[in-house]
Amino acid sequence: MNLWRLALLIALFNIMTFGNGPVMIPLLQTHLVEGTRVLTEDQLLYAFTIARVTPGQANFYVASIGYMLYGMPGAIVATLAIILPGYIMIPLMHGFEHLRDSHWIEGFTKGLTVTSVGLILAAVIQIARGTLTQPIAWVVLIAMLLMTQLLRWNIFVALATAICLGLLFKWLP
Repeated sequence: MNLWRLALLIALFNIMTFGNGPVMIPLLQTHLVEGTRVLTEDQLLYAFTIARVTPGQANFYVASIGYMLYGMPGAIVATLAIILPGYIMIPLMHGFEHLRDSHWIEGFTKGLTVTSVGLILAAVIQIARGTLTQPIAWVVLIAMLLMTQLLRWNIFVALATAICLGLLFKWLP
């Protein structure tokens, strides 16, 4: 896969998922991890995690993917591939303003939302199968879920705590 093919892939997935960063994960996993094998599952997860704990759009993890594959030019091109489709869609959406109240559009949007949840869940299950292979991983996962969902900790604090917990368990006999 060359840099321009990666840019086209990212731009197309961005348009297909309406810019929903997490929904792009299963698509990128299928093409970059399983298909062309230019990334490992861990690299894809690292890129996504970095984007989740840093300020900015959720789908800018593709900059990390571009950087991993092609250095700084890859990061720049991947970022442009995420940004440009939105700017192209803005004038097009202005023409469709009268469709906003359409029942068809409302149904389409609801269906797309459910499909997005399904794609994310499918990716989570597939990634979990390869990642949650040791008790340490399960403890860190459960701790992370408790910190972010039940206790409502800041994602950065929860991630730092989970990393420390994982390291602690790894060093214990």
